[in-house]
Order: sequence, then structure tokens, then C-alpha cells
Amino acid sequence: MKQIVARTSLSLLVLSTSPLAAQEASEGMDLMREGARMLLEQLFQKMEPALKELDGVMDDVTAYDPPVILPNGDILIRRKPPIKEAPTPDQEAAPDDAPEGAMDI
Repeated sequence: MKQIVARTSLSLLVLSTSPLAAQEASEGMDLMREGARMLLEQLFQKMEPALKELDGVMDDVTAYDPPVILPNGDILIRRKPPIKEAPTPDQEAAPDDAPEGAMDI
């Protein structure tokens, strides 16, 4: 009988503290989330000038091929050849000296 009472009282004790523990864990997670957010905001504020300077120095990375490592250890980063733009219809239909209605054969 004492075991039943002890087990029941222990289970009631655990069940009664569970919402409190869950609430404390929830508050702890909220505090951790807020602290991480504040840390990242401060980090971005301090890094902003360096990132702006890097943006001015760095070229468009899509203009380069992937790096190639040569057998001697050299690393080559080749620039992609410029893409030739297709001529517009106005450029294709350049006026000739031919009379109107004449066809090229």
C-alpha cells in the first residue's frame, strides 16, 4: 500500500511540475533566440563597412570559370569569354542601296 501511495504521489509531483518546466524551457529558448538575433545584428553592423568595401573590389563572379588546379599547384581562374549579344531586328535589316522590293539571290 505504501508503494502505491509513493508511486502515485511521485507521478502527481512529476505531472504538476511538467508544465512549469516546459514553460521555463520555452522562456529559455526565447531568450536564446533573442540573444542570437542580437549577436547577429551586431555582427552585421560591424561587418557592413568591410562588406561594402569588398563589394567595390570584387567583380561579378559569374564572369569567371571555376578554378583549375594545375599539377604544379598553380591555381588558374579564367575569365569567361564575353557573350556576344544577338543583333536586334533593326540591325539585321540594315538598309541597302538596292531598290525597294529587290531580293538578294
